[in-house]
Amino acid sequence: MTPPVRHNAKQAGAIVGKSQSWMYQKGAAGAIPRTKIGHHVSWTDEQLTQIIRDGAQQPKQPEPQPERSKPKQQPAKPKVQRKPKPAASTNTANVPVADWTVSRLYRDGGAK
Repeated sequence: MTPPVRHNAKQAGAIVGKSQSWMYQKGAAGAIPRTKIGHHVSWTDEQLTQIIRDGAQQPKQPEPQPERSKPKQQPAKPKVQRKPKPAASTNTANVPVADWTVSRLYRDGGAK
């Protein structure tokens, strides 16, 4: 009985079309088959064939699209009448307003 041909991660990655680190990562995660003897990891031709076969995807058949009707137009929303804001200079609360032009602090150049 002859032992199967074993490939290291770099060789196996070249066969599968992936990098060496990808082979190690996916093999350690259990996502792809591998052979581990001690701390040596390798892949046989059968395992590489299985990796390629498992990764194959069938072409998707386009799903029939239902007929699309024209979207319904929403009725226009009525505009809300808002009260106009009072002018900024208007004092609506009859609060005394400071007259900075006659203030002693500003007129004399500051407090003494």
